Amino acid sequence: MWFKSSFTIPAVAAISFCLIGGTAPAAADILHVPGDYPTIQEAIDTAVDGDEVEVHPGTYNETINFLGKAIRVYSTDGPDVTIIDAQQTGTVVTCFSAEGPDTVLDGFTITGGISGNGGGMRNINSSPTVINCTFSGNSAGGGGGMYNVGGSSPTVSDCSFSQNTAADGWGGGMLNTHGASPIVTNCTFSGNTANFGGGMFSGDYKGGAFPTVTNCTFVGNSADVGGGGMCNDFSSSTVTNCTFTGNTAGSVGGGMYNSYYSTTVTNCTFSGNSAGDGGGMANVDGSDATVTNCILWGDSPNEFSGSGTSTVGYSNVQGGFTGDGNIDADPLFVDPGIGDYRLSSGSPAIDAGNNWGVPIDENDYDDDGVLCELFPVDLDGNPRFNADESDFDPGCGVPVVVDMGAYEYQFDPVEQITFADITGDGAVSTLDLLSLFADWGECAKGCCLADLDLDGFVNTIDLLLLFANWGACK
Repeated sequence: MWFKSSFTIPAVAAISFCLIGGTAPAAADILHVPGDYPTIQEAIDTAVDGDEVEVHPGTYNETINFLGKAIRVYSTDGPDVTIIDAQQTGTVVTCFSAEGPDTVLDGFTITGGISGNGGGMRNINSSPTVINCTFSGNSAGGGGGMYNVGGSSPTVSDCSFSQNTAADGWGGGMLNTHGASPIVTNCTFSGNTANFGGGMFSGDYKGGAFPTVTNCTFVGNSADVGGGGMCNDFSSSTVTNCTFTGNTAGSVGGGMYNSYYSTTVTNCTFSGNSAGDGGGMANVDGSDATVTNCILWGDSPNEFSGSGTSTVGYSNVQGGFTGDGNIDADPLFVDPGIGDYRLSSGSPAIDAGNNWGVPIDENDYDDDGVLCELFPVDLDGNPRFNADESDFDPGCGVPVVVDMGAYEYQFDPVEQITFADITGDGAVSTLDLLSLFADWGECAKGCCLADLDLDGFVNTIDLLLLFANWGACK
């Protein structure tokens, strides 16, 4: 007779372990600051891997070093009331002992830091997790707020970088260099200053940088020379669902400055930025920036400048720009005067993008376990794929078409869109393969769904991309 046992597998394992005389793993400790330890660093010194350092509200006048430990240091009440202030004595937070993602900093204001590199936080060949932190009032030669160097690939989410400076160098808010590949999501960069890259600087000739920047806001940052909002120099940066507004540069690239290497910019909005040239974006020195599903409108004195190559498609560019699907029409922002760059009803940017320009959600932004869908949300966190059946503009995609810009106008959303699903039936199959072969060769003007890499041709690369995504997206 079958019956359901009340013993679980973990319980049986634990009983068996005790019967043979084993010792259960020690439970992680929670070290309280200031209850158990007067300073955060004293608690870190005592902690071992797996422990947590719980910090109660207050201002802690110190600098801290994680010492390579896989521990979580978190505040109980958030960054507004829990402050780590270095008082101009050095870098506030340091990771240079190969810390990984299990080293977590969560819920602090990081301020009063000063250093040659990394006033607020310095990560050297380390990849910690930084959540819900405010980096403000820090200064350095490079990376006033945060400095990522070497193999550092920190995950930085829900953080703000404001009023940090790199007066003599690069990256007022953040500097990424020598191969650093941070993943930066849901962050705000405002009021930061530098020579290059007021908000963020990525790259240099000694190894470049490869940041992924998603759902971030760059507003009111300034650079003496180039890249008020962001500067990518020898950097293959990927920037998605971001706004660049009110940033300034003394020379070029009010919103963004790109030189050498390639930068991919998708579903971003540039408006109200200014520079001597290239108020929206400047591409120089061989930069081959690829701009898709973007809005560049109201930047001064122009939207694009520079000798580099700008491949622009399915974007709304004031003054016009050569490329498939581009338009030149008032985007009808809700209220740019108060910083609302969402789309009003009837905007020509609605349903006017190209779905294949949207990156695949390989980092599982929405935590649904699906890594083959196109990025599912906009800057607000609303569903990215919607359609207005009564007023459908000529974009490119099935069963619905993505909007231009950082925000999606909300109608009746589709749960997910699968990359390479040319027929729009929810799976990449023989029907998509046949559609691809039917369109083989140079694309005609207009929507060419079989052109998966958006290079104007349906060829072997598109075929390989289709096979790489074969099957249902689950």
